[in-house]
Amino acid sequence: MKRIDIVRQLVADLLDDQQHFQRIETLLSAQRQAIISFTPSQLENHTEQLMQHYRQIHQHAQQRIRGLQQLSLSADTQGMRQLLESLAPAAQQHLLKVWQDLPAQLQRCQQANSANQQLLEMQHSLFTECMPELDPSAWLYHPDSVG
Repeated sequence: MKRIDIVRQLVADLLDDQQHFQRIETLLSAQRQAIISFTPSQLENHTEQLMQHYRQIHQHAQQRIRGLQQLSLSADTQGMRQLLESLAPAAQQHLLKVWQDLPAQLQRCQQANSANQQLLEMQHSLFTECMPELDPSAWLYHPDSVG
């Protein structure tokens, strides 16, 4: 693969990742609403879509490592920064901003995902406390336990 093709692919993947993270943020918000409204079909659909975006971002990260190595750059943030700084000024400024914004996007996604996980854990805890274990008569809402 020619150097220009590797650079083009790295730039395209970077821009794709930005869009993937934006979509993940939207999906995590929708996932939260599905959790709150107890709509399993929507929850499953959002989760499947999230997994597709996660896989694509992971694939881009692996390609980024290989591409930077093929360009004899370090396969890390510094190598990517070095690559972007070598581009024409018109593209350089925008792409450096996109690259610098990715960690903040990732952090927002992680926070939203953690909040969704916490909500699911709270719901699970609530249901397990209300549901019978071995003795159905001990169930909080069992007809015999209502006064």
